[in-house]
Amino acid sequence: LITDFANNDLSAFFFDIRKDSLYCDAATSPKRRAYRTVLDILFHALVRYAAPVLVFTAEEVWQTRFPDAGESVHFLDWPEVDALLRHPRESGGQPASTNDSASGEMESRFRGNDELGAKWAELRSIRSLVTATIEPMRRAKEVGSSLEVEVGLQFPNYSESIIATKDDFWAELFIASKVHIFNPTAGTRTATDHPDFEISITKTTHHKCGRCWRHLPEVIDDGSLCNRCEDVVNG
Repeated sequence: LITDFANNDLSAFFFDIRKDSLYCDAATSPKRRAYRTVLDILFHALVRYAAPVLVFTAEEVWQTRFPDAGESVHFLDWPEVDALLRHPRESGGQPASTNDSASGEMESRFRGNDELGAKWAELRSIRSLVTATIEPMRRAKEVGSSLEVEVGLQFPNYSESIIATKDDFWAELFIASKVHIFNPTAGTRTATDHPDFEISITKTTHHKCGRCWRHLPEVIDDGSLCNRCEDVVNG
């Protein structure tokens, strides 16, 4: 389970999307700082989870990061991440009390989470299909990466929460230049066999930022900086 989580949920999904923020956003960016917080939480949890199985590796990892800790990873408490899983109650939006009974705590962690879980399952399913639609263009060397494409999406049978998602979020999710939510008609690649939506993929005409490698309309020439990177570089 830990291996699947590390490979599928972290490396192939979360890290793949958020590395742009880590490398290119300003050090003071709330998004980048939030990502670093998640990385720290993941480190403290995973090194403890791995310790009973990867005894020496976990110890080496822990001592490398905290050489002056003076304590072995095998003497650490189990990670307390339960509070991070709790969501506000559906009635009133109040957070769960820390004095709830065991059954109440379990309910508080997952009650109201079903809709969020279902939404992200849909998003990840759509991302997989978009990636699969882009891949033939990469194999044919029509594009070098997904950052060179614009994606068109139509959602005739999807939930309003999915359809209302902002275009910038979709571009981050797909690691694409731009995402257009409309009826795609002129794509070089179209996924027509999916009953709930259609995908069109076109190569962007925008130039490539020399720092973040995104293709954006404000980049006047290949190698110039986009607005975000220019702000970061200029401090």
